[in-house]
Amino acid sequence: MLPNRLDKKGEEKQNDHPHDVHVTRSWSGALGSTQASLGFHGNHLQPRRRWTLPKRSSTATGTLTAFSCHTLRQDGQCSQSAPGGKLEGGVLEGAEGPAFILRHRGCADNMSPREEEASPTGRHEARHECPRQNGGVAESKEQRGSEEEEAALQQEEEEEVEEEKEEEKSSDEGFMGMTPLLQAHHAMERVEEFVHKMWEGRWRVIPHDVLPDWLKDNDYLLHGHRPPMPSFRACFKSIFRIHTETGNIWTHLLGCLFFLCLGIFYMFRPNMSFVAPLQEKVVIGMFFLGAILCLSFSWVFHTVYCHSEGVSRAFSKLDYSGIAFLIMGSFVPWLYYSFYCSPQPCFIYLIIVCILGVSAITVSQCDFFATPQYRGVRAGVFVGLGLSGVVPTLHFVITEGFLRATTMGQMGWLFLMATLYITGACLYAARIPERFFPGKCDIWFHSHQLFHILVVAGAFVHFHGVSNLQEFRYTAGGGCTEEGAL
Repeated sequence: MLPNRLDKKGEEKQNDHPHDVHVTRSWSGALGSTQASLGFHGNHLQPRRRWTLPKRSSTATGTLTAFSCHTLRQDGQCSQSAPGGKLEGGVLEGAEGPAFILRHRGCADNMSPREEEASPTGRHEARHECPRQNGGVAESKEQRGSEEEEAALQQEEEEEVEEEKEEEKSSDEGFMGMTPLLQAHHAMERVEEFVHKMWEGRWRVIPHDVLPDWLKDNDYLLHGHRPPMPSFRACFKSIFRIHTETGNIWTHLLGCLFFLCLGIFYMFRPNMSFVAPLQEKVVIGMFFLGAILCLSFSWVFHTVYCHSEGVSRAFSKLDYSGIAFLIMGSFVPWLYYSFYCSPQPCFIYLIIVCILGVSAITVSQCDFFATPQYRGVRAGVFVGLGLSGVVPTLHFVITEGFLRATTMGQMGWLFLMATLYITGACLYAARIPERFFPGKCDIWFHSHQLFHILVVAGAFVHFHGVSNLQEFRYTAGGGCTEEGAL
């Protein structure tokens, strides 16, 4: 409990207390350091301010009287002198530089008996100073103005230092510490500064162990991760930086541009190159649409993956939906040309594939589906969706014969496509090769990058096989009547 308190009118209320209390708070800055203190002696509140100047300064000016006491006894004498030196001529010489404990004084008539006892020369000095001050009003105003400017500069420096450095905790922090409102204000300033740095791209990659939980997907990638960046601009600018997602982004970004250009070229081919131009362009266009959606959702997801947990979850669902679109789109032209003369089974298989694809998309919308522990389940869902093509493949081989299936049906390219897709899914699920070389494949050639490369390769192989099917149908003149076309 404090030995004295003030009422509403500012008058001190007596409070008998045999001890003195001295509370001190220190700050440091580029131009020096300051220490504010409150001294309680008996029934008197004595505010003090301790100034530690830079080593280049050794004098103090002004109508201030210097004291070196840290604690006053009831008789007004010092019971503990200032550590680190002694007071000589108003300057306390210490190891760290001149130090002052200054108390504002008026004329001698305004000094209390205790102040006169604490400073025997105080009344004489004050009487000597007062006439000169009264005679030099202009000089005192200029001096006060310069002192106010110095105090303002000192205060600005203290605020900058407080924002950049965390204050050391002391025993009196509960009394002199920041309020929760001020702490919240400083926290908001740090967040704004962090966001500003993210916008300007001044961020550094961080290790896996300091990532938030929602960014931890592969614990075998130890270094090179992007920090959370709550700015879409910063996320898209990170495309041109080196980190764990760089390969994932560019493999599908370039793949998307490749299939976009290839699709535009193919759609604008002359109609004389097709037996049924409208139908065939729509059918092949479904494949290009599925491939472009898959690759677009993928590279955008990997770009904004570090934005926030909500954005990451939303775009991961689009990413998984894109895989289903690619698989369904790949089935359409192959079923169309393989069952060119049998539209009924072609239509039935298309219905089944679409149902399975929609089911996979529905499951992928669940939040748990994107968690690391369901990595194998994700791979299994999409591999199962792709393997559903085994049934129509067997149907085609049985009805057309193995030789016809491998020549006209382009089964060899279809098997290669399936091998690439399944291999990529297995590498993704097993996290190979980083599982065996932790920290060695953080940036390049980790499992997700290999999976992306194999997906692009598999899609191109599938397009090549479908193009051969279309060319065969064109050279054979269709092979069926117009009514047999889908």
